[in-house]
Amino acid sequence: MATRTDSSRLYEDICRAYGTDKLHGHQEYVPNDVLESMVTANSICNELCRKPKGWVFEALFAEGARRNITERVLCSDSRKVFLVLVLLDLSWDMEKLLDAGLTDSDLPLVKDGHIFKSESDSSRKFTLPKEWSSQIVDQFLDKQWRVLAPVFSASGGHRTFDPRHPLPFEKINDNHKIGARSVVYHAQIRRSHWKASKVSFFFLRILFRQRLICQTESPSCEVILKEFLNRYKEDFEAERENLVSIRLLENNEHITQYLETFSQGDRSYIIFPIAKGGDLEDFWETHRSETRNPRLALWCLEQMRGLAEGLQVLHDFLKQNANCRHGDLKPGNILHFLTNGSDGTLKIADFGISRIHNEATFQRQGKPTTTKSTTPSYEAPEASSDKARSRKYDIWSMGCIFLEFTVWLVHGWEAVQQFNSARTSKTPRQGEGTSWAHFYQGTGATAVVHPEVFQTLAKLKCVPQSAPGTALGELLDTVENHMLKVDVDARFTACQLSNSLGDIVSKARSDGTYLFNCG
Repeated sequence: MATRTDSSRLYEDICRAYGTDKLHGHQEYVPNDVLESMVTANSICNELCRKPKGWVFEALFAEGARRNITERVLCSDSRKVFLVLVLLDLSWDMEKLLDAGLTDSDLPLVKDGHIFKSESDSSRKFTLPKEWSSQIVDQFLDKQWRVLAPVFSASGGHRTFDPRHPLPFEKINDNHKIGARSVVYHAQIRRSHWKASKVSFFFLRILFRQRLICQTESPSCEVILKEFLNRYKEDFEAERENLVSIRLLENNEHITQYLETFSQGDRSYIIFPIAKGGDLEDFWETHRSETRNPRLALWCLEQMRGLAEGLQVLHDFLKQNANCRHGDLKPGNILHFLTNGSDGTLKIADFGISRIHNEATFQRQGKPTTTKSTTPSYEAPEASSDKARSRKYDIWSMGCIFLEFTVWLVHGWEAVQQFNSARTSKTPRQGEGTSWAHFYQGTGATAVVHPEVFQTLAKLKCVPQSAPGTALGELLDTVENHMLKVDVDARFTACQLSNSLGDIVSKARSDGTYLFNCG
């Protein structure tokens, strides 16, 4: 093979600008922004000016020929193909690949006997230069992966990547969360590998609220990456099915949407937007010293109303054809998304164990829905029995959250922790030595609301801010009489809860004393 008599500046510049796939820890790739900025008309012409030893330079690389090849590379969208040749020091063979019709969209190529096919379109077949040895062909097939890092978006789609595909995750936080069947990472996608998809207007609005569409001043996009091993493939598929269904919901800013899913090798992943404010428990802890005033009280009430509205949308979606519930509501699954100039928005998240099923099918087969909650502290009493669980299971869990929210607003974070400790008791069905801070005692037919819940409600009613006749007082009345009820039928529906909180918020906005009575 002919070789260059001088070094390639473009090659050296590209090598210095390689990105590294931090998810896998070693794979290097050429980022799209590097490709755009470095593989230009000038750099292509300069690369073609380099004299190939033993070739008739003047005849093959006259200025007109170089300009023609450059224009063809740019007009046919073949810069990635050209860059692969630069990495192999074979850029003078670009004209042959252009004549063969090879473009960036045909990559990666796969070998099929003596023919090379586009992996994405097997009808696209090519013959590589006959002068290339088997070693050069293998090097081309290997180097092509360096220009094929994918672009992620909020499309909601699923893709399967070859293990050789580098992924454009610039940073993976070491402080990842390890669950029973998945690992959750805080990651950064390189900005040039994230784009806003052509999705419905309401979804774009959701994304802008969450500050996920990359701004020009932002060098990268922060996301949450949830990883499943293949032995838990069924869990991944179940969660993805839930998330895809939830994307059909009408616009509701209090429900977190996923961005995209993908599989690679023995792992599958879900990409979520990141909540810079953490979860609701993080909010309570980090804002423990925040001044309690009418503004904060109104924001809290508005967020609780929003969560109730989100739950109503979730329960009512697909009209009467499906019974959908979350199944694992807890402060850790309420995320705090920060926005400029406001206190942010709380959103329901983590639909990993949400159960969406055809109600008629279960009625016909006589089977109760028995999906287990993963957070016993917030589970409803029916979780300890074989009773069928309806959407009102979520109402109990939300009642637990609203009660703790009120404790925090009136007394602070330490009071929430004390309330949690006071409820902690042995739970026989979980095994000796296992304790959970349930909001009820007993199991099955003997279950009753935990005495500490009644004591906490009574104490809150004695405080001016949450006394009867105030906004928080009426919220507590809703929690006590329509949410934390062992009898499932006595609980509000999500629609009733949403309407009740809507009335409270509406009155609180116009009556300062009702909103926050300082005594």
